Amino acid sequence: MDTRLVHFVRGLYFEMQTVEGVKPLEIWNGVREKHDPLEMASLAKNLLKIVVPLVNEQCPGRAFAVHQQRVKQTLAALIAWYGEDPDARMYQRFPYPPTGEADQKELYRAVRDTARTLLEEIDASSPASARETIVRGPGPRVFPDSLFDFSELRIVDNELPYIIFTEKEFRVIHGIVIVYLWIIDADAILLDALARNGVPPSLTDEYRQFARKVHGENPLTIKGKSMDSHGLVELIQAKLQHEDYLDVFENVQKWFEQTRAKFTS
Repeated sequence: MDTRLVHFVRGLYFEMQTVEGVKPLEIWNGVREKHDPLEMASLAKNLLKIVVPLVNEQCPGRAFAVHQQRVKQTLAALIAWYGEDPDARMYQRFPYPPTGEADQKELYRAVRDTARTLLEEIDASSPASARETIVRGPGPRVFPDSLFDFSELRIVDNELPYIIFTEKEFRVIHGIVIVYLWIIDADAILLDALARNGVPPSLTDEYRQFARKVHGENPLTIKGKSMDSHGLVELIQAKLQHEDYLDVFENVQKWFEQTRAKFTS
């Protein structure tokens, strides 16, 4: 077994449970070294973290399946856009690795602006009926529009000023993000992008096996019942009737922290 691959996949899995922590240097390296599977995986992870909040902002009130489809389409378009002409689209502007804070912020903004433009083009070119098409996953409007609205949660992008949350606010907000990523199946979007860009099955299979291991050995359990994304949707829907759903998201965040500590220690 490739120990380096195992450790890389474990880190990748837990980094995929949040939209925070975009690493511009990994984007720069990934565009340059896209034929290296680990570099491509890091590139796709970071681009997905940029794309998800943009799609969330663009698609309020739409089916989660539409969110999923837009993230998948925009991520694929963004990877292709940089791959078509990396020198003109990345390295003429950023000839050296962005190690300073100013350079990292500039690269992040450039990628985010490109992603927003591609998303707008994709959305505009889709027929109106397709914008509401249910592809897979939970129903179209099972929650109030603001519940999974990242701007309402003050999670707009990775340039937010430092905000002080209470411990409960922190857990609830990050729990909501984890549930959103589960509902749109961000893991599947990532693995599809990797397969399409030549990443060998050894990495994607290892990722799937580790995800199964996590949920098999340390499943999210609420009141004695194991939960997947569909179970969470049903539970949150039920709790919305009584306005006592915030504890569910707090439990999700606590589960994430405990699970990450268990598998990365």
